[in-house]
Amino acid sequence: MKESLKLGIILFFITALCAGLLGLINNVTSPVISQNIIDSQQQAMKMLVQEAEVFEQVENLSEDMIKEVYIAKTGGIAIGTVVKVMPNGYGGTIAILVGLNLEAEIQGIKILSHTETPGFGANATKENFTGQFLQKVPPLSVVKSAPEADDIVALTGATITSDAIVEGVNQAAKYVLEHQAVLTEGGN
Repeated sequence: MKESLKLGIILFFITALCAGLLGLINNVTSPVISQNIIDSQQQAMKMLVQEAEVFEQVENLSEDMIKEVYIAKTGGIAIGTVVKVMPNGYGGTIAILVGLNLEAEIQGIKILSHTETPGFGANATKENFTGQFLQKVPPLSVVKSAPEADDIVALTGATITSDAIVEGVNQAAKYVLEHQAVLTEGGN
């Protein structure tokens, strides 16, 4: 009996020590990880609207799929918008940045994170898919072949993923068009 109590106490202290160390490591690394995510998103926004000097975040969003909106400015003048949308794909939520000019023409898209199937939906991050969006004005549609001007060819075996990304891009463009006056003035 005394032996099992002694082992239980030792195990308790080892567990408490490990939990404390994990908590300490989390406190040290958490700010670094958060800053890396912010830096990565800033770099992606700069790639989408290359002429922008600064990105001002729009506050008080009430949209469901739209999580963040940034006004891209050069010399204090709005030149475009970057919208972060999070549609639901086949494997879960897909985080996408959509760069648009003031007329809602797509300047580029960048998929920040996803949990789509490797070899299928995960191919959405490749240039041969994302490049289809350049210079198009939504609303866009997904087709399996023979695309027209406003069509995006679906990824083979990943139509749900393709539909989700196109829906996210369409929602971003719709938001920009509906709020164009506020976005061009640069207000919140």
